[in-house]
Amino acid sequence: MKCSCPVCKEQIEVANDKDEGDFVRCEECGELLEIEVRKGKYKLVTDQEKKFEEMKELDDELADGDDE
Repeated sequence: MKCSCPVCKEQIEVANDKDEGDFVRCEECGELLEIEVRKGKYKLVTDQEKKFEEMKELDDELADGDDE
């Protein structure tokens, strides 16, 4: 399956034996990317994107807790 690098947009071939949470390296820019599965499709994310998403989820949880 092909996915694009979020940094340089290079198309990366992801082997079928890779699962969510596995890492691949972009040969073009050298970025280490983590595989995520969203709606049944593979997506490559950087460590920085992953941390941003986790912080956003925490913020949402805290905001929901303030309403109670």
